[in-house]
Amino acid sequence: MIAVLAAIFPIVAILLLGKAVGKMGLVSDEGWLGLESITYYVLFPALIISKLAIADFDGLDWRMPIVLIAAQVLMAGASIWLGKFFSQSGERIGVYVQSGVRWNTFIAIALAQDLMGEDGVILIAVAAAAMVPTSNLLSTIALSHYSSGQTSASNLIRQIMINPLIIASVIGLAINLLQISPTYSILNFMDILAGGAVATGLLASGAYVQLRNASTSVAELLGWSMFRLLGLPLTAGVIAFTFDVSPEMFLVVLIATAVPTASNGAILARKLGGDAMLAANLIAVQTILALVSFTGILWVAAAFGLT
Repeated sequence: MIAVLAAIFPIVAILLLGKAVGKMGLVSDEGWLGLESITYYVLFPALIISKLAIADFDGLDWRMPIVLIAAQVLMAGASIWLGKFFSQSGERIGVYVQSGVRWNTFIAIALAQDLMGEDGVILIAVAAAAMVPTSNLLSTIALSHYSSGQTSASNLIRQIMINPLIIASVIGLAINLLQISPTYSILNFMDILAGGAVATGLLASGAYVQLRNASTSVAELLGWSMFRLLGLPLTAGVIAFTFDVSPEMFLVVLIATAVPTASNGAILARKLGGDAMLAANLIAVQTILALVSFTGILWVAAAFGLT
């Protein structure tokens, strides 16, 4: 328990620092968007490539990514069912699906690094290779279909193919599987870029945490947020337990599913006709609540000897 809290503390501190810097106005709104874009399109892809390119996949339990994908699909279905049960509009159902299946890779990789070291970063990169395409596929379909009543296949394919995390995963895996040996200079170049990914990602995520012009009640925001923060890791945990994955892989599954939804979800919702304000509020509430829920989930898993 103490180890978990010690690992989470620096992440919380950087999130709070990002919020404080944003409050002081040291960085403009455009500046934060620029920082997030650089992290998303340059630094984080460099991190994924650098780790996957040299990762040792011998003995890797490939049931782990299967568990994560299955949990995302089930979570998407549950979000649609609940949205219809509570008579939500299409614009809101699409956002609930996106909130349910997407994950904050910045926070996940920071947690994996603190809790598991370099091996954890590599395994989270493998998780990203499975979860990022799945989350983008499910989110794009849900937002497009429930917002406008139709889904453009060409737009869906384009959204997936231009995603920088998907591209980085393909490049990293290709280098590894084709046994290409990058020069020291190239590896050093990638490592320098990758070194800034976690800090800038967390700072930008912290700056984004704010509730503005709430489009729904606080109770509803809390309810949906807890459904996501507990529902996805519980679903993934049950599947992982059924598949009898190793404690190390079980921990990766929990890290990848217990973190809050992606911090750029409001942008995607706005582009595809969803309720962007609802998406922004869910991001804020989940990021705050996850600090507590994640600690509790890991404590329960450790108490039952699962991690």
